[in-house]
Amino acid sequence: MLDYPSKSFHPDSEVRKRLTEAYEHFEKGELDEAKNLLRINIDEGCIESTVLMGAILADGSEQDRKSSIELFRIASDEDSPTGSRNLAYCYAIGLNIEKDKKKAAELYIKSALLGNMRSACNIGVMLDYGNGVHKNYDEAFEWYTKSAEGGYPRGMTNLGEYYLWGRGTPKNVDKAIYWFEKSGSPRAIYRLAEIYLDEEGYINKAKGIEYLKQSAECGHSRSMIRYANMIEDSEPQRARELLEKAAAKGNRDAIAEVQKRGWPVPESTRKRRSS
Repeated sequence: MLDYPSKSFHPDSEVRKRLTEAYEHFEKGELDEAKNLLRINIDEGCIESTVLMGAILADGSEQDRKSSIELFRIASDEDSPTGSRNLAYCYAIGLNIEKDKKKAAELYIKSALLGNMRSACNIGVMLDYGNGVHKNYDEAFEWYTKSAEGGYPRGMTNLGEYYLWGRGTPKNVDKAIYWFEKSGSPRAIYRLAEIYLDEEGYINKAKGIEYLKQSAECGHSRSMIRYANMIEDSEPQRARELLEKAAAKGNRDAIAEVQKRGWPVPESTRKRRSS
């Protein structure tokens, strides 16, 4: 997803106030009002306004979409970490520009070095999977560490997984637990459940089930499947609800579980799978 700056670091307080107002209009769907304020700020040299304008135009007309890329490029050339990240994202998925994973990686690195911890996680993922760059767990670990220490929850979760699996670093379950707890994301909570249910030396069934339930209630598909299988005998209706919700998210394992039981696959899943 693109980043949408909500505040400016411009020295003029009026410019900063104007960007905040523009962002509030944007959130309310009042795009014309937002654009009018952003145009004034862009003339004042507010780089965050340039990025926000680009993000708003990214879903507009063909000309708007072209302008969006140009605005991100201008911001990136001005060493904006958010502008560089948004341009990287566009290259990564081919949003309004031809897909170029190598260029995306270069821009993610630039953005990360400028302080964007979301970009640090993004380049870590690319290195993790060899997506547009060489696959390198050691380098991915370093970027995940930077992202996690910079306060980005997904970076914390990914770093915790690396410690849990011993990927790019020696296995350290205690450090994995630390980062999962710090992240608090549904995926991180699921990993905590796995540790307390499955990891030798850390088994605590009650604790593991509680984490699993918490993650399932947050909508994490894999948690929903495992928790549903645990409670199917005692809470069959709740188990079915969880499996159907996970299937509706497009989780293949959940779809298989639903089909195995002879239940209809949720309509929303069918639409996504055929799209």
